[in-house]
Amino acid sequence: MKACPKEKRGFTLLEVILSLAIFLLLITAAFSVVGASTELMAEVSEAQNDSALKFGFIETCRVAFESTTRNSSLRFFHFPRGSDREDTYLVFGNSPSAFDVGFDNRYEITHTVLATEVLPDGFLRARVYYMSTNEYEAAAREEFTQLNSPHVDLLPRIRQLDWQFFNERSQRWENDMDIPFPNSLVRIIFDPDGASSPLETVFFHLAETE
Repeated sequence: MKACPKEKRGFTLLEVILSLAIFLLLITAAFSVVGASTELMAEVSEAQNDSALKFGFIETCRVAFESTTRNSSLRFFHFPRGSDREDTYLVFGNSPSAFDVGFDNRYEITHTVLATEVLPDGFLRARVYYMSTNEYEAAAREEFTQLNSPHVDLLPRIRQLDWQFFNERSQRWENDMDIPFPNSLVRIIFDPDGASSPLETVFFHLAETE
């Protein structure tokens, strides 16, 4: 007498539902891991970009100051733009390689102007203007309110930026430069948007001979 073959048993509805639930949990977990990794990478990339901007700004300023000679001049202007804000303009004269970005040599640059200007939202931006002698003289007469010269943006948003100048005669840091200080130290304290604390650095400047 032959034995009857056993009937093949299929999956029950409960088993199918449990399998689908486990599968969905695994897929959700995988997407969560990928999403978290992508977000972390984006945050790291943004932090690196911010850091590159800050230290790139410092390095750009350092090269500019080091490019001056004893025949170069440095002038500082500041104008109130609101209750507690002011635009500042640090002007490098007779220093053609300051902030050099390869402009066409046919454009006669005699002054490079490092500006920090107040934006409508109260933040500051750091920008370099490249001017001929006539453009610079016209801009100075208008307190730098009408600037159409070629420019390059360095830092788009800064909470605060302060310039200080070391007066060797008084051995003190000054907040203004009314007279050229020979062999001066220049200090910058700036607080970029997103930074945990202000950054500070000092540059050496060879002022024009008297």
